[in-house]
Amino acid sequence: MNKRLFLAKKYYLVVGDRFELFYRGVVKAINPYQYFIKVTCDKGKPYPRYFMFLPEEKDVGEYDMQIDLVNDDGEIVESGKTTLIVNKPEQPERTVNILCIGDSLTAAGYWTGEGYRRFCHQGGKPEGLGYAGKINLIGLCKYQVEKDVIGYEGYGSWQWKSFCTNSLPSKTSSIWVDVEKHNKKEADQHSVWMNSGNLWILETITEKRLKFKRGQGHKEIAPQISERFVHQANALHQEDIIIKNFSFESGNPFWNEEINDIDFKNYIRVNNFMVPDFIYILLTWNGLSVPYNRDFAVHQQYATILLDKIHHDFPQCQIRCMGIQINSINGGIANNYGAKGPYSDMYGTVTTAFNYNQWLEELCLSEKYRKFCLYLDVKAQFDSEYNMPMAAQAVNARSNITEMVGTNGVHPSMAGYMQIGDVFYRSLVHELNKK
Repeated sequence: MNKRLFLAKKYYLVVGDRFELFYRGVVKAINPYQYFIKVTCDKGKPYPRYFMFLPEEKDVGEYDMQIDLVNDDGEIVESGKTTLIVNKPEQPERTVNILCIGDSLTAAGYWTGEGYRRFCHQGGKPEGLGYAGKINLIGLCKYQVEKDVIGYEGYGSWQWKSFCTNSLPSKTSSIWVDVEKHNKKEADQHSVWMNSGNLWILETITEKRLKFKRGQGHKEIAPQISERFVHQANALHQEDIIIKNFSFESGNPFWNEEINDIDFKNYIRVNNFMVPDFIYILLTWNGLSVPYNRDFAVHQQYATILLDKIHHDFPQCQIRCMGIQINSINGGIANNYGAKGPYSDMYGTVTTAFNYNQWLEELCLSEKYRKFCLYLDVKAQFDSEYNMPMAAQAVNARSNITEMVGTNGVHPSMAGYMQIGDVFYRSLVHELNKK
């Protein structure tokens, strides 16, 4: 029987922080609600779409939780167990250095910034802990959290392999463009634009910078770039994009030209960063285009290279591998990828995401890596039904009634990025409590 329940071994909760475990992120089914999803736990409340637990200080400790999938005849189809670990926040005795690595889900800095805010700043919603100066996020990419500037390494379209090879400009290099202003939103991701006769696909959107990956037909390493990108397909906001300047995607930040290999010690030295105590890695929606895939040999090849290199250079550093969330299930895949080709199979893509997360957790639990690697299950703590980008659309061509339809296949809405930040925050509290 094919596996239906994909619960992680452990989930980390924080006193005063509302924890939600969404069934769409743990039940692999076209319609997970075809089952009665029975949750058994000494704490929390099982609602129709999710399990909720708002721990109090008296709840610090560990709790066993079981989920049973029950059919219409009252028969248990499958059962799964996990452990909920409730932590009370405590201020670290020293500043902890952290490096976050990722792809387009990390490129804008949203989830790293939210985890940092909740740990270091006061106020806000949810209210922060106010442990100012107790974590230091390093990296060449920058994001501002109030008056603080944090670092990270996040690059759209990258995957495990990208961080293990040298990404100098090539026939596949993406391009960053600087703009004075633009009106592009998350719903415009994956739209198609023309520049100097070449097609470009909008991949990453920030306030002053946009990133395009190449469309079909590019043959030159450095094609001509004019000041104007003209809309061709799939954007909601179709005004021309006027650019000030551009640059092809920079090389691997961890690459050492002298030894022609990745070199984390050199990365720390040349950038004057502190040696990381923890490294968080959120990869990879890129490279998962095969529906119903169970073979992640290519990712395994490069993931092990990256993990081994980190551990060799920083043997005391702990690595936290964050799983990917489930893709859009209400139209985002159709909007971005159509009815044929990579990623166009919505449920096949969902299944691949479940399988990839299982592979990643098993890698972290293996004999070689379990002492310094830990899997964090993002998909269960992410509301893929409501926290992916959506827009109102007529229910049919002859009706004025509207419904919310997904507009992006794999990139979250801002609320979704905040949920990923919540996973980061909960892990920080768990890891950094005074022993």
